[in-house]
Amino acid sequence: MQFSKKWLQEFFDDSLDDLDLDEILTSAGIEVEDVKDLAKLSKDIVVGEIIDVKKHPDADRLNVCHVDIGSKDFLQIVCGAPNARKGIKVPCAKVGAKLPNFQIKKAKLRGVDSFGMLCSAKEINLGDDSDGLYELNSETALGESIVEALALNDSIYYLSITPNRADCLSMEGIAREVSALSGLPIRKENTCKNKVSIENNQDISIKESIACPRYCGIQLQGINNNNKLPDSISQYLERGGIALINPVVDITNYVLLKSGQPLHAFDQKKINGKITIRNANQNEHLHLLNDQEIKFQRGELVIADESGPIALAGIMGGASSAISVTTANIFLESAYFDPIHIAGKARSFGLNTESSHRFERGVDFNNSLFALEYAASLIVKYCGGKVSNSKEINSKLPQREPIKLHTSKVISIMGIKISDNDIKNVLEKLNFIYKKNEDEFIVTPPSYRFDLNIEEDLIEEVIRIIGYNNIPAIYPHMQANMLALEGKVKSIDNIKDRLVSLGYNEVISYSFITKETEIDFHGNKNLIELKNPIASNLNVMRSKIWGSHIETLRYNLNRAQKTVRIFEIASVYKAEKKGYEEIKILSGLAYGDQIPEQCGEKNRDINFFDIKGDIENTSSNTLIFEKPKKIILDCLHPGETAEIFFHNESVGWLGKLHPLWQQKFELPKNTYLYEINMKSIIHTDNVTHTIPGKFTPVRRDISVIIDKDLFVGEVITEIYNSKISNLVKFEPFDVYDGDGVENTKKSIAFLVLIQDTYKTLEDKDVNIVVDQITNILKTKFGAVLR
Repeated sequence: MQFSKKWLQEFFDDSLDDLDLDEILTSAGIEVEDVKDLAKLSKDIVVGEIIDVKKHPDADRLNVCHVDIGSKDFLQIVCGAPNARKGIKVPCAKVGAKLPNFQIKKAKLRGVDSFGMLCSAKEINLGDDSDGLYELNSETALGESIVEALALNDSIYYLSITPNRADCLSMEGIAREVSALSGLPIRKENTCKNKVSIENNQDISIKESIACPRYCGIQLQGINNNNKLPDSISQYLERGGIALINPVVDITNYVLLKSGQPLHAFDQKKINGKITIRNANQNEHLHLLNDQEIKFQRGELVIADESGPIALAGIMGGASSAISVTTANIFLESAYFDPIHIAGKARSFGLNTESSHRFERGVDFNNSLFALEYAASLIVKYCGGKVSNSKEINSKLPQREPIKLHTSKVISIMGIKISDNDIKNVLEKLNFIYKKNEDEFIVTPPSYRFDLNIEEDLIEEVIRIIGYNNIPAIYPHMQANMLALEGKVKSIDNIKDRLVSLGYNEVISYSFITKETEIDFHGNKNLIELKNPIASNLNVMRSKIWGSHIETLRYNLNRAQKTVRIFEIASVYKAEKKGYEEIKILSGLAYGDQIPEQCGEKNRDINFFDIKGDIENTSSNTLIFEKPKKIILDCLHPGETAEIFFHNESVGWLGKLHPLWQQKFELPKNTYLYEINMKSIIHTDNVTHTIPGKFTPVRRDISVIIDKDLFVGEVITEIYNSKISNLVKFEPFDVYDGDGVENTKKSIAFLVLIQDTYKTLEDKDVNIVVDQITNILKTKFGAVLR
């Protein structure tokens, strides 16, 4: 949004020169990005008339112009502008003139002397157009300073308007803000009332009343669309960033910038019968005003006559019904379109118009008819003609529900004392309708403020108008006590630090992946598909992070990395019958050497138990790794996969990548993947401590033959669950399945440590423990002592 300060001044009787506009607007949330002072242009830029144009003798694209600037001699200026021609008046920068980025000097271009420069709009700060000369009114006086000729004693303000403040996309909205922030009253405008002299015979029908709850139309006949508008309107449009087209279109754009209400004018003779506001049909076409041909997919809101669409509603009109300088009869429309039905439609066709920018954010639905009649009055005033009565069709318009505002809540958020009278003053400055009850204000938001819906929105308004800079910096008074640590809870930062200390690197990946990865690799066919993905290959929500880990691994291997250990703490998503479930997990991948390459240590590939140890270290040994009870995912090796349990609940997986996938991904070495529900790692059991023994533990070794398919972890779990007295440690230290052992069996040697806290154990005490263990091995697992 950009505007002329001179135009803004027309809304006030008091001068704005004493106000620091960019400061008060920015401090209130209406950011001023830039201010261009047009009056600072060099006095050596004057009005000149091209009296002769000849081709440059040595350059096809250059012309040698003779320019009259009202002095005794004509200036010879070499110019390459395509619209340079005899008889037009243009800004002429004489030798010595200072332009924004350079100074004009006498020059010789391809052998021809040039004594100045003819300027485009960009050179005189009136726009970004630098392709042609800026053509002046033929009535401007030769030699007059361009500042005086174009009334450039003005400044252009460039604003960055946030999407929630659509009310500030108009001069009236900016004026309301300035008035509320400065206390200056806004000048009252006369009510617009047209003298109706013809009957409005245009039939109108609304089929999509939810998308278009208000539509207004008016007819004008016998206009002269070749008349000249006042310089002030033309200047305000140019300084507002809108190019001049023809008087009727310029007036609709003027009303758009002034009120924020988009309008559109149709050539009445080109309308075929009734106008209908409806959804487009499949494969209907429309040739837009910008010469773009669009094809509808069905469901886009259009303005149509009996021959088909004539405008893309709220965005752009069609070329078939466009007005021209010869148009005499017009139909002028003004409407309110629901923002939800307009949002995104312009971008889907590669468009971004002044109308769509406002409609998709919300316009004042109570201003539609007034803006229409105001535009009609301007057209009659400057183009002549007769005006009809207005037609207005309404359905269910948005309701502005009252909001309760409590002074006590304003005080609690601002942190300073605010009285009821202070809040009352703010509401009156903003022209909000309100009622005061005992301890609350009941405020009805105006129709142009779509951003006000809850009490916090009104509190923000109070703070804005009072001023953020007026809130004192008060140091908090509090007693700083050390907070007790929760023994059962770990922080995510603590978990990350532990993994980093174990040699892992944290990665962050998209929550979106390809459909093929989700179905084939993750084994999930109940997909959550995105309607508007950020990329065609990121079209579903992930149920696991492993697919992203594999991409990261391959990226690093392609860059000569030998060891990759990565983890990510993030959410995965699953579709359920009642909706969607979001689960935060710890997911990781390990690949390559067990330790960094070095001369003093023999290296080996990382294995299953290395990763298991890392997980146990991170989780403080609160997780149990057991034989999978669920169906193992196709991406994991069925013989080297463990299901992870916490309090008998399955919380994750650890396993080696299946050889088929390893081959498909072209990975030279084994790859290990794991994922664990974060709840099981963050929430841990309380740590229990026992008195350390004073006496030397007794070691016994037991070697047994068991079935090859038996998981040793089941054996260890069963022994510990038996709670054998004085048993300190029971763990395997050797596995053998060679000669002397049946093919279906394996030999396992277990270390047994036995200790009593209060006495030295005798042989009989040790034998009791060994016998209990042996008995469990025989009866529960069919083990045979070697």
